[in-house]
Amino acid sequence: MYILIAGAGKVGRYLAQNLSEMHQIGSIDLNQTHLSQLEGKPNITTYKGDATDPKKLEEAGILRADIVASVTGDDEDNLVIAQLAKQVYQIPRVVARVNDPRNQWLFTREWGVDIAVSSPQIILQLISEEVSLGEVLTLLKLRVGELSLIEVTIPQNSP
Repeated sequence: MYILIAGAGKVGRYLAQNLSEMHQIGSIDLNQTHLSQLEGKPNITTYKGDATDPKKLEEAGILRADIVASVTGDDEDNLVIAQLAKQVYQIPRVVARVNDPRNQWLFTREWGVDIAVSSPQIILQLISEEVSLGEVLTLLKLRVGELSLIEVTIPQNSP
């Protein structure tokens, strides 16, 4: 499987290094310093360029990508990259990072995003669930929160 990651900052490098153990990775970024930390690693190919530019995306192999992950530090860029990936190149799965939770409403399937990932939103949700559910533990969410696998601990003295 070929995964194209737009953004080679901390998040992009972490994804590339971990996913490269089982997949071919393309990493595209404007910052050569970020890319140089990935160069020479097995299964990772780096591309210097602007991932909002279709020509640069094509150089980075978007035409053969199974998944595109847009994880730059800029929401506008992430949304443009996601739209290009989904609407122009028909990439089956597009994941986009949401840096500012106020922009979450834009990161939808209509805008080309299959999965939107917002760290502050995830932390808020985890805390809210922990506070409201007590002994109920969410083990796994499927289909973007539509289904959940949960564990409930019932005390022995419970009726």
